[in-house]
Amino acid sequence: MRRIESTHSIWIFDEARMVYCRLPKGVDTSSLPPERDWQPYFGIEFERSGAFTVALNPDRTKLMRAWREPANPTTELELPPPD
Repeated sequence: MRRIESTHSIWIFDEARMVYCRLPKGVDTSSLPPERDWQPYFGIEFERSGAFTVALNPDRTKLMRAWREPANPTTELELPPPD
């Protein structure tokens, strides 16, 4: 399990199962969230700026981006499918 704190959330990644859960900051994370709260992901990329991007589909055209420092809010991006 990998835990990452962003500006507004706590992200928990189960890298073995390739699923993640995003929780509001301040929530007790001592026990894992219910199975229904986990979503699949297809990769994570980290940037020097402190941002990270989570691929939400296999084509990596639907992305969620978050910042570890209070620079920008978490955003969802949608890219056109590759040719």
